[in-house]
Amino acid sequence: MLFHLVIHKDEDSTYGVTIPSLEGAFSHGDTLEEAVLNSKEAIQFHLEGILEDGIEPDFKHLTLDEIKTNPDYQGADLISVDIDTSAYTLKPERFNVSWPRYLIKEVDQYTTQHPDTRSSFLAKAAKKYIEQNP
Repeated sequence: MLFHLVIHKDEDSTYGVTIPSLEGAFSHGDTLEEAVLNSKEAIQFHLEGILEDGIEPDFKHLTLDEIKTNPDYQGADLISVDIDTSAYTLKPERFNVSWPRYLIKEVDQYTTQHPDTRSSFLAKAAKKYIEQNP
């Protein structure tokens, strides 16, 4: 998806970036290149944060014409970056996992005693492991 970046640069300042299609997403950089790279990271970080809050991202696609005519962005430069947003969804995706039978039995016993499902248990365990082992 194309995200349009609004680049602001005042004298004696870094480049500031507003991302109009993601409310609350901003970035900056000492150079224009750094500002654009940081903006890509800011977009991804913002989308991950939305998902972690349990909210499905709602992409408000604003056209370049809509951005150019917005008084808040007058005099700013516009740059577009392409970000693959296909993975930024809460929609479940089915995949196969091969486990030893004893482990499946242990998980099933655990999820019977603690209201959960195998899928939810696996997702929570994976997330916790990733957070503890960056």
